Amino acid sequence: MKYNDYQLKSRQYQQGVVLAVTLIMLVLITLLAVSGMRSTTMEERMASNSRNTNIAFQMAESALREGEKTLQASPGALLIADAQANTIPGIGCLITLNSTDFSSVNTWSATPASPPAVSSCQMTGRGSASQLGTSNLPRFFIEFMYADIPTTVGSAPIPRNCFYRITSRGYGPDTNSYVTLQTTYKFDSCS
Repeated sequence: MKYNDYQLKSRQYQQGVVLAVTLIMLVLITLLAVSGMRSTTMEERMASNSRNTNIAFQMAESALREGEKTLQASPGALLIADAQANTIPGIGCLITLNSTDFSSVNTWSATPASPPAVSSCQMTGRGSASQLGTSNLPRFFIEFMYADIPTTVGSAPIPRNCFYRITSRGYGPDTNSYVTLQTTYKFDSCS
């Protein structure tokens, strides 16, 4: 009989502590799960942004190479007088040095609404932007920088080097991912 009295008395003093502990554990596990989901979502966004920037970088690099090919294909690029006057035949995107704000969206549009009046050259022969998986086709500008000061050895002039700066912009799959690159291109023996 004493055993039964003890069981009855102990049940009267129980306050539902197991239920409270279980609920607290459930809340903690839920918080851990939500935190893990947030972290995973953030990592996915970071990976996507990294991929978009990488694609934009590759497109900008391709546009730089296209600009170099454009310069190489133009015999007028070796004529310093034409380069200084921005009148090299076959290069429609030749601009005056330091005359352009490359951070402006208008500069890189297909038909600029305000100066510079020269539009950027668009990369050709690679397909459309949708075929490349980008929001826009890569573009580039070419600027004549300077030519070496003429020198002579004896009575024979030494060929001069002339330097061009090519600035390109490549776009990623979305309009917010773009990369702008610049390179300096050197021609030997300009006249």
